[in-house]
Amino acid sequence: METVELRPLSLGELLDRTFSLYRKHFWVFVGIMAIPSSFSIPMNFLILSFQGSTLTSARTNVPPSPSLLVGMFIGYFAFGVIFGIVYSVAMGAATHAVAEAYLGRVPTVRDSYARIQGKFWRLMGIIFNIAIRLLGILVLVLAVAGGGVALVAVGGLSRSSPVFAAVIVLFVILAYVAGLAFCVYFGLRYTVTIPVLMVENLGVLASIRRSVHLTRGRRGHIFLALFLAGIIGYIGVIVFQMPFFVANFISMTSGHFSTWLAFASSVSGAIGGSITGPISMIVIVLSYYDTRIRKEAFDLQFMMSSLDQPAPAAGTTGTVSPA
Repeated sequence: METVELRPLSLGELLDRTFSLYRKHFWVFVGIMAIPSSFSIPMNFLILSFQGSTLTSARTNVPPSPSLLVGMFIGYFAFGVIFGIVYSVAMGAATHAVAEAYLGRVPTVRDSYARIQGKFWRLMGIIFNIAIRLLGILVLVLAVAGGGVALVAVGGLSRSSPVFAAVIVLFVILAYVAGLAFCVYFGLRYTVTIPVLMVENLGVLASIRRSVHLTRGRRGHIFLALFLAGIIGYIGVIVFQMPFFVANFISMTSGHFSTWLAFASSVSGAIGGSITGPISMIVIVLSYYDTRIRKEAFDLQFMMSSLDQPAPAAGTTGTVSPA
């Protein structure tokens, strides 16, 4: 077991520790994320196929057949559900791997996925619960924006005043931006829910409530860390996928849909996602431990639990369970 240095981390230190763990256990993290990334290949291929058929129909003035549209919608929905489930499991596995690495142990892909056993339905419950909450807020935002659009229409018809219409449009834009900002802020409350489940083995609602408690006062810090990690991850996907995407788009605009280019674009995007995807998960887990260190003195708890463990026999390696 390696020496563990647990202390509060600044934003720069958190990112530095993130990339340190990422480099040291690169193949473990990539191996974990390669499984959900492979499920994204058929989804991306269906999207590109639909775009190709749409552009071809526009050039030939022949609308796509209803059966094709329905088939693509059903296929995309089915793959989307499967991808969501697999990706959620991968998030749990990645969380365990990061926790092991952060506490000085050596994670493996097999052991990380094995830790999901017994927690699968709670993990699904957390994802579904949070998704419903965020969807409710999004619907509220869209309702406000829709109401503003209705006011624009009514005001324009009754007053025929461009100034009044401009004011209403500005109000709608501000309401929409404020609503999205609130959605992001509200979502940050649940950032460390999965680490709470995987490390502390709590129930669905207990994990959510604990995440809300732990992130209170640290959400701006977490947002900046995730924002930077998201930019890096997005750039990684673009680097891998963009050459094939551009070639495929040029081919479609010329009236020809290339199946192999669409497939190559989907595969390259999956490779990029499996390589850069773990970065955000590492940030989330480190943020979880950082909040526990700041609010609960987890570093002292871990040190005391390490002292309480019996000394390992000669030639063996001791293990310590996290608090």
